[in-house]
Parts: sequence; C-alpha cells; structure tokens
Amino acid sequence: MSKIDDVAKKANVSKGTVSNVFSGKRPISEKVKNQVLEAAKELNYTPSHIARSLVTKKTMTISLNIPYSKNLPLSNFHINLINGVIMEASSHNYRILIDTLSRENLELQYMSREAVDGVILLDPRENDSRMKYLLDFNIPFVIIGQPSEEYIAQSIYVDNNNKELAKNITSFLINKGHRNILYLNAPLSMTVSTIRQNGFFKAFNDAQVNPNNSKVVFKDSLDIDPSLYGYNKVKEFFSKNRDGYTAIIADTDKVGLGASRALKELDLAVPEDVSLLALSDDLVLSHELAPPLSTVDLKGSELGSEAVRLLFAQLGIGNYKKIQTKIVEGKFNIRGSIHTAKE
Repeated sequence: MSKIDDVAKKANVSKGTVSNVFSGKRPISEKVKNQVLEAAKELNYTPSHIARSLVTKKTMTISLNIPYSKNLPLSNFHINLINGVIMEASSHNYRILIDTLSRENLELQYMSREAVDGVILLDPRENDSRMKYLLDFNIPFVIIGQPSEEYIAQSIYVDNNNKELAKNITSFLINKGHRNILYLNAPLSMTVSTIRQNGFFKAFNDAQVNPNNSKVVFKDSLDIDPSLYGYNKVKEFFSKNRDGYTAIIADTDKVGLGASRALKELDLAVPEDVSLLALSDDLVLSHELAPPLSTVDLKGSELGSEAVRLLFAQLGIGNYKKIQTKIVEGKFNIRGSIHTAKE
C-alpha cells in the first residue's frame, strides 16, 4: 500500500505539500496540485482520514444529533437546518455525522459513540440526559434551541426569538379582533413549548384582554404525525363548539395542514370563519393551501450555520467569536389565511 512519502517522492514535492493538496488548508498551484493527484492516481494512494486524525488530534467530524420519529420524514425546517450545518462545516473541511435516535427515547446508550470533535444537539428537552453526558465527559457541544434551566448556565446555544414570535403573532390576531384562539403547541417535554406558551399569554396581558376563552393544547407524543395531530384536535374542539374559536395557531405548517383539512370537513372556511397560521414555514406546503398559509420562517439554514460557528469557536477553528447565546430572529409571513374576526 502506497504512503504519503511515496506520492511526495514521485511528484517531486514535500510531504507537507501532498498533505495540503488533500486537506485544502493552504493554496496550491494548479500545476503542483495536478502533479500530486497524478502521482496519487498512479500509486493508487488514498489519504487516510484516520491517519490524519492521529497527527492533528482532530477527527474533522461533527455529530449532528437529531431526535427522529420513525415513519415520519424530516420536515423542511430540519432539511434547511442540515443544509446550513453542512455548508458552514465544509468551509473548514469538516464532515457531518448525522446521529438519529428515537424522539421518545433519548437515553445515552442510543447516542453515537463515534469519535467526533464536537456535537450539535437539536430539540432540547426538560431533564435532557444528552447534555449531562456531554458535560460529564467534557465534549464540546452546541444546542439548537434553548436548554432547560438545569443546563442553561453551562450551555452554548443558538435559538429563535421564540417568546417574542409567539407574542407577536398572538398580538397580531388580537388586533384583528380575535379573542378565542386555539394554540396547538408542541409537546410539553420540549423547552420551546413553554417558552412560546409564555409569549402567547404575554400578548393577552399586554393587550389587557382576558385569555380565558383561548386554549393552549400540547401534543401528546413526538411520534404522532403532525398533520394528524392538527386534524384530530380541530375535529375534537370544533365538533364540541363550532363557533368556539375564531383563530388557530399551529406549532408547524404540517399541523396547520391537518387543521385546514379538518376545518374543511366541518364546512368552516379559512379565513372567513377561522384564521389560521403556523410557527414554521415550508414555502411549497404553505402555498398548497387555498388561501396560502400565514407562517413564521424560523430560518433553519441560518440556525444550522450559526450552531457550527459557535462550535468552531469552542474548538479554536477559524476566527469565530466565543459567545454563549446567538438569537436568530424569525420572520412573520402574512398570507391569505388570516382575517379580521367577525363581530
């Protein structure tokens, strides 16, 4: 098996030059690069990632830890987030290990034990054992989402302005005359659900409007199809009282899709009878509905790239500034699914 010394000798360059050609760390002229690649091809040489790791003391790999529901595809938000992680990591020649595990079982034995330089965690929970594990073993990590109070002082994280977003969209509905709002929230075990609930009720408090005719519902399980969750809850509440709510806030666009389907079956029109909006944005999905769904763009790609920057700052890679928290502001996209409440 050929070694780096053999390639260097055949190409008439130093070992360092061969290493730089394959790592991309330093600029190399096209002529020299072609010499090295041609020599490597003739000698059937492939650079060893493991060997390079032993020298640099780095694996050049980041683990992206994603709680995943069986039989449910990743959302457009998660796909955009993964794209952001990959693009930023590749700028420093880092690879991404996507580590999936059951949403309902975050026990440590299900986390990947692959050697990595750091970890990015999605969907933080209350009493999240993943954080304890990483802290106990001094593994650098960044969270996408706000950690629970137990870990917030020890954690570095990037998140949306979730409380403000929930407050702003609720205030928008209140200003449109809505007083009876149904909020189909994420599971209570997720930290984001409580944060957004607080924003929801703050809007009522700021407007000095009694929230007693509004309701927050928490998803029973993370493994329930979000569209089915939206459909079932709207059927449940509107079948009991057809005029009980004039607006619905859905946790995601897929929950909003299910809610829209249920309203249609109940002969309730969006937005004439019920206004509808969602706290995530899939441009294709939101425009499939008639009228198009009002949403909040959570900027998944930006969250992913910011998470990598925060992790690189910990690892001493590049010129990234060390900070504990980065907030990515979401954007409210008002479309045709919101209407002034009927008198």
